Amino acid sequence: TGKHTITLPQYTGSVRVMVVAAGENGQYGNADKQVSVTQPLMILPTAPRVLTPGDEVALPISVFVNSKSISNVTITASSNDLVSFTTKEENIAVNGETEKDAELHLKVAEKTGMAKITITAKGGSETTTYDLNIEVRSPNPPERRSTTFTVEAGKSYNTTLTPFGIANTSKASVEMFTLPSVNLMNRLSGLTSYPHGCTEQITSAAFPQIYLPSIMGSSLKNTADIKNNVQEALRLLNSRQLGNGSLPLWPGTSYPDDWVTSYAGHFALEAQKAGYSVANTFLNKWKIYQKNQAASWRYQAQYRYTANDQAYRLFTLALAGAADKGAMNRMREIKDLPQLSRWLLAAAYATIGRQEVAMELIDVNNVATDKDLVSYYYGSELRDKEIIAYAMTLIGNNTEAMTLMKEIAERFNSEEWFSTQTTAWGLFTYTTMLKKMGGENGSAKVNYSLNGNSEEIALSGGVIKEFTPNNGDKLAISNTGSSTIFVTITEEGVSSTNDVSERESNINMNVRYVDMDMKTINVSSLSQGTEFMMVVEVANNTIKTFNNMALTQMVPAGWEIENTRLFEGTLPIKESGYDYRDYRDDKIMTYFSLGKGEKKTFVVKLTASYKGTYYLPAVVCEHMYDNSVYSRKAGKNVNITE
Repeated sequence: TGKHTITLPQYTGSVRVMVVAAGENGQYGNADKQVSVTQPLMILPTAPRVLTPGDEVALPISVFVNSKSISNVTITASSNDLVSFTTKEENIAVNGETEKDAELHLKVAEKTGMAKITITAKGGSETTTYDLNIEVRSPNPPERRSTTFTVEAGKSYNTTLTPFGIANTSKASVEMFTLPSVNLMNRLSGLTSYPHGCTEQITSAAFPQIYLPSIMGSSLKNTADIKNNVQEALRLLNSRQLGNGSLPLWPGTSYPDDWVTSYAGHFALEAQKAGYSVANTFLNKWKIYQKNQAASWRYQAQYRYTANDQAYRLFTLALAGAADKGAMNRMREIKDLPQLSRWLLAAAYATIGRQEVAMELIDVNNVATDKDLVSYYYGSELRDKEIIAYAMTLIGNNTEAMTLMKEIAERFNSEEWFSTQTTAWGLFTYTTMLKKMGGENGSAKVNYSLNGNSEEIALSGGVIKEFTPNNGDKLAISNTGSSTIFVTITEEGVSSTNDVSERESNINMNVRYVDMDMKTINVSSLSQGTEFMMVVEVANNTIKTFNNMALTQMVPAGWEIENTRLFEGTLPIKESGYDYRDYRDDKIMTYFSLGKGEKKTFVVKLTASYKGTYYLPAVVCEHMYDNSVYSRKAGKNVNITE
């Protein structure tokens, strides 16, 4: 005879209870029973999965009475400061066992966070409660403002901070380095908050974080989070690896992406070197694939750009201790190698201790890139220079690497847009140089003071201070050492003003809303329960093919998304093909390619579910590696009525 006590979460309805028993002499038994979960008075509120600042929501509540002694039920609501109830109480007359509906009204505050709502029902001697936790998120991306400057030995810098953005979104950081600043926290935040998640982007978000804990030490506020980010990226890469050892760009696809395979393996090797746990099966399968590809590659002048892919593959194999020297020597004999290939091949030779061969391959005074090749493999002219600077540090050309890094740092400190690949390579190269050369710039000491609370800091490489700013915070930085320090102050916040502008370049996008009979409807005001579709048409009117396109369709909190992958056969319109689609509670992100002159159609099936007034965010289509290709259709307020 045994007894078990189980605490159920908030639940009303029926559950199946199952028991499996094991006795002596190998005896087993089982039993099951349907059990009703009920009490004299129960409530079930239903709410949107997410909310937006400024939303006005009608919150429906189902009331279940299972006792004849209850004749009146009072419904009340309480919450934290994320929402306020404009109607917070309702009385319902009941007559014995019955089911009734109630409705309370709330407005979302101009701040973000987790709204905690408690609904209480009292009837007769019975009281019951129901808790709701709803995320309040802004549809606007975070805005970051950075100030970069130097503080000479014996000099000071003083400023007063003025936070911006809606409540609970303000952040600030101060980074102090012995090498020229690359606007680290601003650029890193752009990577970690990037909304898309292909294999390249997952790797890029984690790659620059590998060495931060060892470089920054105790000055990092979120060391555990950074380590978790790296480990989670390794887990995701392991889950996406194909049977042959390669990695695809998107999960669920079977086509290898060779550059991404080398890039992910490079990340895993550096992470392993830094002490992170990397699955041996991942690296073993990866090395087999890399070796097979390296052995089968042959140079063809019409596909000259593939030499960069092969050179990166050979470098990562050398880094893994599995150098394909035969393939390296064959490539070394090619006369027309691209510039990036020469540097990567030189880095491969330097990695296996053949410094003299590495120096034969390169000219440290020539860091120009092949402009006709930079767009291949998620690249850019700056990305290629970052890889060259990284190769220089491996080969031992530290002076030349520092000169090139100053050029890179200058661009990173501007407002210029960079792709995830360009940003990640720049930051990884910088942290690699900081790890190797950070302490070579003399004795760096600083007195850091925030609102009078001062701290003496010795800089062996760099220090980052993160905090939540308040209006009027006093910040003072005094250089008490003998060498110049490079400082960047970054402030972040989310604007409360919605961007209602419309713009597009190199593509055309049309967004329309139709009912299930394909008749055009006005979504500014819909009746509750209306089923309809958002139809987006994207056209490429140029003579170029655009790969790596991303369409983001974010919907108001009161609309619910139906997964059209399950119901496509019932839709009156057929969608175009795409590479990958990511369904979330409040948005759908679709990834696709668009050939020259091609037009594609994408459909989202929606239901107007919750009465209230909501904000419909902008629909955005963009090339993830070329910011000259985009289209944006403005958002607006929408209503859902009885």
